[in-house]
Amino acid sequence: MLNAKHLFFVILAAGVLGGCATARYPILPAWGAEGQALSCSELNAEMEKARQTQAQIERIAAGTDTGPQPALYSMARPDADRAVERRIAEIKALRESKSCPA
Repeated sequence: MLNAKHLFFVILAAGVLGGCATARYPILPAWGAEGQALSCSELNAEMEKARQTQAQIERIAAGTDTGPQPALYSMARPDADRAVERRIAEIKALRESKSCPA
């Protein structure tokens, strides 16, 4: 029979192993006024980063991403998808308002 000490270690091990197997999706935080201050070239660089984040989300979902985990993340893929789509829409709107070339 398991005593309290053994039961604690069994629960701890299950928690650690379960946490390692959980996918973490990168979350792009919303911009405030800092988005307005970006130049066209900086917006283009931000668009590239957003596209790379989209690709990383796909790789995580497929189980092929083994890179470092981002500082801001979610356990739910829909949250990550919405955040990256919101960032791309922000960048497109800013590029349009600044008459940036595509």
